[in-house]
Amino acid sequence: MAFTTGIITNTGTVSSATNLAINIGNDNLSFSSNVVYHIYVWNSTVSKALVYAGSLNINANTSQLLNFNIAGNFAYEVQFLVTGTVPTDTVITVFGTDSSGNVIPYQKVLQQDLTQIAQLNP
Repeated sequence: MAFTTGIITNTGTVSSATNLAINIGNDNLSFSSNVVYHIYVWNSTVSKALVYAGSLNINANTSQLLNFNIAGNFAYEVQFLVTGTVPTDTVITVFGTDSSGNVIPYQKVLQQDLTQIAQLNP
């Protein structure tokens, strides 16, 4: 199942995200899951660029916490493809954080806020 955060605007007079925190937990007690992620940024209003991509095997009942630098970008989007025996047991959350590591409330995307998509963008 592929999901996206959608495009998250990263501008504001108070705070823009300098980092992106992705938390991936596999709540299944028996089976691992595989997660492929793509992180895109816009350095202007029209230029989308893939800046990070990777894949992880998340063992049963474990989690991975990832951090990426996205400073200076106008917007960003994170896409995921989750596969495995029980992919619905893999829970993903995404947070934009400021330079001090504080979560920016309007850049918080919880599992229920992710949108299902047909496939990852190249």
